[in-house]
Amino acid sequence: MHWNRFILIGVIVGLDTMSAYAGDELVKIQNQIKQTEQQNKKLEEQLQTSNKDVEKTKRQLVKTADRVSDLEEQRSTLIKRITELDNQRDKINTELQQSYNNIADSTGSMLFIASNPNFDAKTMHDYVLTSVVLSAASDKFDSQIMNATKKIQELDKIRETRIIEKEKLDRSAKKYSSEKAELDKLLKTRSAQNEKLKSQQIAIQNKLKQLSERAKNISELSASVGSSEMSSDTRFSKHKLNIPLRGKLVVRYGEKTALGLTSNGWRIRARGNALVMAPADGVVKFAYSFRGFGKVIIISHKNGYNTIMANLGSIDVSLDQEVLAGEPVGRMNENKPEMYLEVRRGDKLINPANMFNEP
Repeated sequence: MHWNRFILIGVIVGLDTMSAYAGDELVKIQNQIKQTEQQNKKLEEQLQTSNKDVEKTKRQLVKTADRVSDLEEQRSTLIKRITELDNQRDKINTELQQSYNNIADSTGSMLFIASNPNFDAKTMHDYVLTSVVLSAASDKFDSQIMNATKKIQELDKIRETRIIEKEKLDRSAKKYSSEKAELDKLLKTRSAQNEKLKSQQIAIQNKLKQLSERAKNISELSASVGSSEMSSDTRFSKHKLNIPLRGKLVVRYGEKTALGLTSNGWRIRARGNALVMAPADGVVKFAYSFRGFGKVIIISHKNGYNTIMANLGSIDVSLDQEVLAGEPVGRMNENKPEMYLEVRRGDKLINPANMFNEP
C-alpha cells in the first residue's frame, strides 16, 4: 500500500517535470519561430530596399546615358566642324599664296614698263601696244588685289568661327568628362548589384558559348534563346520608339546589301565607340560573340518580340538581366561602328520601321 503511494507520487512528480520540460521546449520553439519571422521580415525589407536601389540605378543610367550620348554627338559635330574649318583655312591660304605670286608678277611687269618709257616716233606703235597691255595688266592687278582682300576677310572669319567652335568644344569637354565619370560609376554600381548573376558567370558563359556554337545563323540564334509569351496584342509599343543608337541609317529592311543579299533588318552607321542603349524594357537573352556578327545582344520584350543588335564592340549586360528602355547595354566598335538591328516576333521577321523612328 505504501509502495503504491510512493509510485503514484513519483509518477505525478515525473509528469510535472515532463510538463515543465515540454513547456520550456515550446517556449524555445516559439522564440525561434519569432526570431525567424523577424529575420525574414528584415530580409524582405533589405530585398525591397535592394530592388528599389537597383531600379533607382537603372533610372539614373537611362538619364545619364541619354546625356552622355547627346554630348558625344555634339562633340563629334564640333570636331567635324573644326576639321572642315581647318580644311577651308588651308585651301584659302594656298589660294592666297598663289594670289600673292600673281600680284608680284603683275607688279614686276608694270614697274618694268613704267621704268623704261620710249616715245620715239619709230616705236610709237609698240608703245601703244605696250600701253594697252599695261592697262590690261593694271585691271588684272586690281582684280587680283580685290580677290586677295576678299580671301583675307574669309580667312579672318574662319579663324574667328574656329575660335568660337573650339571654345564650345573645350566647354563640353569638362561637362562630358563629368557625365562620363557618372555613367561609369553607375555601370559599376549596376554591375555590383548584379553580383548574383556574376556568381553564375561560368555557367552563363558556357550556356552562351553552346548557343553560339549550335546556331547556324541569327534566325536560329534568336529562336534558340526563346522569347516572351505571345499574346493577342501584336503591338510592340503604342508609339514608335527611338533606335538604340545615334547614327545614320545606311541600309533599310528589304534593301540589297553590299554582298547583294536582302537585308532582314537595318544597318546603322555611327561614330566609333558610340553608346548603345536598350530599345525598350526587356530581358537580356543573349550577350556574347556570334560568328560573323561580332558581339551580339538579344533582348526579349513583351508580346513575343525580340530585338537583335549585332556588330557591337563591347557588352555591359549579362544573361537574364532586366533592362529599361534607354539603359546602356554596350558600345560600338571603335573602327567599324556599324550596327545591324533586327526585330523578330517569334520566328517572324518584322520591319524595324514599324517599331522605330528612323535615325
